[in-house]
Amino acid sequence: MAVEEKIVYFESGGKHNTEATLRLVKERAEKRGIKNVVLASVTGFSAEKALEIFKDSEIKLTVVGLKGPGFPEFPKELQEKLKKLGHNLCYASDVKYEFPETVQDTLRRFSEGFKVCVEVALIAADAGYVRPGEEIIAVGGTGAIGYERGGGVDTAIVMEAIKSRDFLKLESIFGKKEERRKIKEIICKPR
Repeated sequence: MAVEEKIVYFESGGKHNTEATLRLVKERAEKRGIKNVVLASVTGFSAEKALEIFKDSEIKLTVVGLKGPGFPEFPKELQEKLKKLGHNLCYASDVKYEFPETVQDTLRRFSEGFKVCVEVALIAADAGYVRPGEEIIAVGGTGAIGYERGGGVDTAIVMEAIKSRDFLKLESIFGKKEERRKIKEIICKPR
């Protein structure tokens, strides 16, 4: 049986695609019955926008931020709002995870946001916010560093949650090839 789905390709990456990306994510999550969305957000802009767009849905957000030199924690009000609404918040620096540079570089060939999607999904699984094996939607972006129109989110994929230590393990037994596919669908990305 074949399944047809729409994939949206943005002419460029960056913050201007955030609202469209999040609306596409909400639509796909509702269509597929996906309850968990893992979202990258550095400044809190994408997290705030997601709260606005998903406010009337049963989607649970796991927001993965950055913290460290040049990357402050989210404003306290946003942290409290996420928790009050039952969503998760974690920082990549607080989770020990494996994500080899060669894998990151390979995923960047699809787009920077594609790499970020997989990374935040691994972080969320390693932190215990999503169960390995469950289908989730991961959302990432091009990022503002080195790209003046960056920031926000512009890439989203449906994938099977998996812990980082298991991401590169492949079964060598015939008949397991379908189990190897962790990235199930592309919802949107920059071209």
